[in-house]
Amino acid sequence: MKKIFSILPDFLRDPDSFFNEIQKNKRVHEKALLLALSSLFSLIVYGFTVGLSHSLAQALSAALKMPLLFLSTMLFCLPALYFFSLALLGTPLKMIQVLTVVLGGISVTSFLLLGLAPITLFFVLTSNNYAFFQLMAVCFVGLSGWIGVYFLWRGMTRVETARNDRLKQLGNRILFLWILLYGFIGTQMTWRLSPFIGDPTEPFVFIQPSRDNFYVDVVRALQHALALQSPNLDWLTSFGIVLFCIVAFVAFLFVGGMFLAYSFRKPLPVEKPLTPTAG
Repeated sequence: MKKIFSILPDFLRDPDSFFNEIQKNKRVHEKALLLALSSLFSLIVYGFTVGLSHSLAQALSAALKMPLLFLSTMLFCLPALYFFSLALLGTPLKMIQVLTVVLGGISVTSFLLLGLAPITLFFVLTSNNYAFFQLMAVCFVGLSGWIGVYFLWRGMTRVETARNDRLKQLGNRILFLWILLYGFIGTQMTWRLSPFIGDPTEPFVFIQPSRDNFYVDVVRALQHALALQSPNLDWLTSFGIVLFCIVAFVAFLFVGGMFLAYSFRKPLPVEKPLTPTAG
């Protein structure tokens, strides 16, 4: 039981040693189980805290759906990362090793959300602004998610033993495209499992009735906000807004991915050989 609460602090203190053990296939199954349990606990606590802004029923619902969101998104996207790495790179990694690295990134995200839970609880107790809670949750999850992606990228580039520079570049591209896919799937999964917070003026709903998808709803919301409801311009404005959303989203992830990639290009310090002293 103690290891569940200590594995993340130990991992964050020395992530390279952790990833080296995964690369060498040392206690990988144990690490995967502990990371999953640690993430489960942290996400339940944060989901419960967020849902309290509406009601106890919403808190219990969000506590169930928050870990379901992260872990189900991972399970949907994980085979693509492994199969493409195997087909194009001939990776020697096993599925459990890739799973453990991805769980490491999710665990970092959930650990940071656990740290933000007291701040969320403070605003739950002192405010009842639904729009504010939505914005706060998006900011907290978005920030924690990007830091988790950083550790995921760091782990995959550490454990993947590319045989030459060309394969290493190909591996980075595959990983970047997978992160894009992970972002799209995660956004849509969030939409399907909503509401997590719940409008306090509305009764409790476990899951909203099936709607189109997150991106179509964004287009409709922008059309309504900008009063772009003319029948003659509807298809044109829809196409323009969809294109803008996609370009903005891809550009945001691309800049973030380039920043992550750049951080790994910094050369390691070279130790100077010791010169023998006379005597």
